[in-house]
Amino acid sequence: MTGPVRVLYVTADASTGERLEELFEEERPAVAFSFVTNVERALDVVDAERIDYVVLDADFPDRAAAGEAIRETEVRVGIVSSSPPDAHGDAASERRHYSETERVRILATRVERIVLSETASDGGVEGDRFRTLAEDLTDAVLVIDTESTVRYANPAVADIFGYHPDELVGESLTVLMPDELADDHVSGMTRYLREGERHVDWDYLELPGERRDGTELPLGVSFSELDVDGETRFTGVVRDISERKRRESELHDRIHQQEALAAFARHALEDWPVADLMNEAVELVADALDNEYAGVLEYRSAEDDLLVRAVYGWDEDLANAATIGTERDSQAGYTLLSEEPVVVEDVAIEDRFDRDRLLDSADAVSGVSAIIGSPENPWGILGTHDTDPRSYADYDVQFVQSIAYILTTVLQRRERERRLERSEAMLDAVDDGLYALDAEGRFVAANDAYAELTGYTREQLLGRRAESFFAESLGEEMRNVREALESGDEVVTLEATMTTADGESVPIEASVASLPLETGTGRVGVVRDVSDRKRRERKLTSLNELFRSLTEAETPTEICDLAVEAAVETLDFPNVTVALYDDEASELVATAQRWTDGEIDDALVGRHAEDVAWQAFVSSETKAFENLDAELDADTEMGSALAVPLGKYGVFLAATPEPNGFDSTDRSLADMLCSNVRTALNRAEREDTLRDQRNDLQEKNRELERVNRLNSVIRDITKALTQASAEDDAMQAVCERLTETGPYRFAWFGTYNRATGEIRPEAGAGVEDGYLEAVTVTAKESDAEGGGPAGRAVRTGEVQVQNDLLGDPPFDPWREQALKRGYRSCVSVPVSYDEMLHGVLTVYADETGVFDDLERAVLSELGDTIGYALNALEQKQALVSERSIELDFRIRGSESPILAFAADTGAKFEFQNAVQREDGRLHTFFTIEGATPDETLAFADSVPWIEDVRLVTERDDASLFECTLADRTFLRSLMDRGAVPRTIMATEDGGRFVVRIPQRADVRTFVNHFEDYYGEAELVARRERDDPVMTRQDFEAELADRLTDRQREVVKLAYFGGYFEWPRGSTAEEIAEALGVSQPTVSRHVRSAERALFGLLFENE
Repeated sequence: MTGPVRVLYVTADASTGERLEELFEEERPAVAFSFVTNVERALDVVDAERIDYVVLDADFPDRAAAGEAIRETEVRVGIVSSSPPDAHGDAASERRHYSETERVRILATRVERIVLSETASDGGVEGDRFRTLAEDLTDAVLVIDTESTVRYANPAVADIFGYHPDELVGESLTVLMPDELADDHVSGMTRYLREGERHVDWDYLELPGERRDGTELPLGVSFSELDVDGETRFTGVVRDISERKRRESELHDRIHQQEALAAFARHALEDWPVADLMNEAVELVADALDNEYAGVLEYRSAEDDLLVRAVYGWDEDLANAATIGTERDSQAGYTLLSEEPVVVEDVAIEDRFDRDRLLDSADAVSGVSAIIGSPENPWGILGTHDTDPRSYADYDVQFVQSIAYILTTVLQRRERERRLERSEAMLDAVDDGLYALDAEGRFVAANDAYAELTGYTREQLLGRRAESFFAESLGEEMRNVREALESGDEVVTLEATMTTADGESVPIEASVASLPLETGTGRVGVVRDVSDRKRRERKLTSLNELFRSLTEAETPTEICDLAVEAAVETLDFPNVTVALYDDEASELVATAQRWTDGEIDDALVGRHAEDVAWQAFVSSETKAFENLDAELDADTEMGSALAVPLGKYGVFLAATPEPNGFDSTDRSLADMLCSNVRTALNRAEREDTLRDQRNDLQEKNRELERVNRLNSVIRDITKALTQASAEDDAMQAVCERLTETGPYRFAWFGTYNRATGEIRPEAGAGVEDGYLEAVTVTAKESDAEGGGPAGRAVRTGEVQVQNDLLGDPPFDPWREQALKRGYRSCVSVPVSYDEMLHGVLTVYADETGVFDDLERAVLSELGDTIGYALNALEQKQALVSERSIELDFRIRGSESPILAFAADTGAKFEFQNAVQREDGRLHTFFTIEGATPDETLAFADSVPWIEDVRLVTERDDASLFECTLADRTFLRSLMDRGAVPRTIMATEDGGRFVVRIPQRADVRTFVNHFEDYYGEAELVARRERDDPVMTRQDFEAELADRLTDRQREVVKLAYFGGYFEWPRGSTAEEIAEALGVSQPTVSRHVRSAERALFGLLFENE
């Protein structure tokens, strides 16, 4: 066979068939399931379709005849029971143990077990059909041989036992059993194989199993035996019933408590002695809560102590003998002042009180204690305790409280003289509704709580049959209870919905027991309104949906809005706000709120340390104010308030105009809500931090991209500058490189004319569209055209930026023309070198805000680089040009140290030459006539920019000196600009300075430079020099190519030092000392230079 196994289910219950059909279709596709409700329809289906197996419901009418009729079609027929495996034989018990969904799933598993067995018999456990069916099950499927060796295990064993299926195959089935069960299994298997008699129910059996980690779990197991190729195999379907057992255990505990409470109430009504009731009470609470100790303590006001009246777990001799104090810091003293039960889960972390002497003697660390009576009129305390830390369910606490209430009722009844009054007092002291019916079902007693719950007065109830009030809403339940009690059940517990006198439907939980009376057997019942519990469950469901929403909220405001909405809509709080802490203002600020009057009183969320929200925030504790007028020294419209801290984030605050507006359930739900809000705020903070980090990283990446872009542009420009042969080419290349990539839209370079103040465009690139023709740019501050960035850059010598041409007023004259061409921001960069302005570079971008600090710094550095490159071009042109301009200046005034020295001494100063050393320092040679060497040396030492001066030689009429100049000198600045000094002379009448500059150099610039430095400098002559081709320049260039820099330096120093004169002005040793090298090195460099010079002179002859 191929495809799914086709199963036809025959049942008289169509609803069960429909649910089974839906379950198989959605969850177990390996079985093609269908059902019919009668034999005739089953025979039609078998005849018309391929059906592999027919499964008969065990409860199907005339099952045997139906099975025989179907078997005649040669289709296999199996029988399955639709009753739960451990049913008690009545519908009420079945509903109590299994939900309808559980019952259908159990039935589906039984069907699958039958099909599994049949499928395994057909094709063996290796068959595709068997494996497909088995591997589709969520229950574990195990196939073993007669040696209990596992031959097959489906994937579900991993979820149930923790073993991979392959790990179990070949192992003994006993690895899945506790040791004590494994031995029983082996002996039972041996006995069955020998005798063939079953000693356990193979259809369903509950046994303990053992997981891989050694822990035990409850299992529901069904077996079947099959023959596979002549070999006996056993198939087992195993289900983990841990969850059902847990529910059964909880249900058992609650039923047990209800039964115990009903019995205790019955004993109280039967007028048991107080001592017996106390002994029964301590035994009941210890047993119901599974605690080791319990006790009843009587408060004696005269002695102000507590007398032990009944104990469980302690020595019985303590009863009516031992006493403990009533101090407020003990659990007993604290309980005397508490209307609600006092619950301690672990005394080690308890900060409300300490253990008393009685609890110390038992090493008790957890427990529940409830007042017997009231704080205003206490009779004593009922408490139960354990030596291990543990938690207690609400129903556990309610049970202790109910026992305490009944004890209270009994004790109060004993104080009255008449039994009727005592009986009514007992009933009225219990919060749960209590009632009693006689044998005819008429009310003979009902407490106030029952009357209030039903909406009928006692007078309306007493003497009338219960069915006359509740037949419509509770008729079926009342009949089931009566039948169960008549059949022998001691206590019957049920949940139902009761209709009250005003037509309201109230969910209730009731426990009913038989009540022996003189006239027959009646019934006594305890009825509890579970509306709050149901409402709490609904609220918890709604809160769970909110908690899912909180996980998706991204901002604190969104989280606060959700919290406020949930508190108002789900928890029914009338006024709610969430106030977050503002670090800068150091105060709580309402971030989200739903407040009836709109304004929140300062007494609740204000600016002082006494307000409600601030108290909860700084103490990190929930603050409940039941009466704000009495507890706060401030005016407020609210009567009560609940403030829950949200950690470091702020406070959740709810308020209501009425006092005592929040009960323990409200506080519990608020704590739960705020715990999730705090978690959500923490998550949002972490995500915001991560988002900031991502944004910072993205910003850094963008900055890096910009830096890379700028670096790339700078590299291209630097390369273009090094390759340019003329200033025009260099600046055109700069503009083109800048505008090749965004965001630069247009760039131009202009030179400044000092005479006219105009900035004249020399080069440009990008989207110009006639812009430079449409505007005039000057550097005059008085002109409207001089207020732009280019003019300001010329005047200040600093980079000028306008990052928003549309909004920056200083660009008014050019704004319209610029905006037409898409310019949105611009920068003007002065291009200068050593304070000599070459021009200004202006760049426009098509976006605002482009020229930030980074962009500005890079472009400023680019301006310096361009200035250096242009100066280098001028120097190069000065060296290679065959034409030059000679400028002859007359210098006057005493500001120059040399002019002042000549005027004071009558000496004559004359410049000889300058040599630039490898270290970049400038060495000059000069002669002095008319002054002694000592006077000259003293003068040189007084000049700050003259260093290391020495006398080279003394001649008949003059002395030759050598000196090293500082980095920043006038002579160095001229040479850096491409000027070559020809004559520098100073006498007492004044000075003369002759320099040669490149033909293309700006003469006005040099004139300004002289005037700025000397003050009284006059250009007396300007001469054009036109040297012939292949003359001295060519010779010098060729010689320079043949000499190394070091050789040229040594020879030049030797020449001007008088080394080549006779007698020599300097020796080789003196030159070596000046250069910092050895004498042989100097001699070697001189000879090499002489050989190069003579070779150039004679090699072509």
